[in-house]
Amino acid sequence: MRLATCFLLLASGCWAQGTSVVHTVHNLSAFGPGEVKVLGEKEVCKFCHVPHSATVSAPLWGRPVPQGQFRVPEVSAGRGKVPAPQPDGASRLCLSCHDGSVAQGFSPSAKTLKAFSAGGLREKGDLSGSHPVSIPLPESSVGPDEERDMGVKARAVIAADPTVRLDKDGKLQCTTCHDPHADPYYQPGVVPHFWVRPTVDEVCLACHELR
Repeated sequence: MRLATCFLLLASGCWAQGTSVVHTVHNLSAFGPGEVKVLGEKEVCKFCHVPHSATVSAPLWGRPVPQGQFRVPEVSAGRGKVPAPQPDGASRLCLSCHDGSVAQGFSPSAKTLKAFSAGGLREKGDLSGSHPVSIPLPESSVGPDEERDMGVKARAVIAADPTVRLDKDGKLQCTTCHDPHADPYYQPGVVPHFWVRPTVDEVCLACHELR
């Protein structure tokens, strides 16, 4: 009994630090810790997931997935630059809310997400100021050179890191750097929301090599 009690106390203490989605700003229910919430709603997972008739079977996604084209950043290609790929996979799911198409606010009567401001987008559909997503990582490392201050490690090296989440196709997605269900490292103005490591540098250096 004492062991069980200690375990529960330790678990609740961890949750309070943001290691459970319940204690993050992705909890949009009435008791969520963020400023944006739905009055009268007690369920947490339903804002993103549904058990039936999901728009994407895994992970039982309950939001309309945006189908349009996004303005994307440019990435290095040889000695030139080309547009990054259009977001797909988990990144496209994140853009169900974070595509910049709506302002902040909710519809308490409908108890559904009416509007949610995008994180870091300049304007609707503009990802050009963000890190490219849905990009396949190189088979071989691409080192820093006279034109690049930052290289990229080989895919096998990156994938061997247990804290790095690539998708099934070996692509970098939003969920590579952000864990939507846990936010223990957030520091306003220092560490972004839902960061998977304690510092910005640690996340960047999981994939990149500096000159």
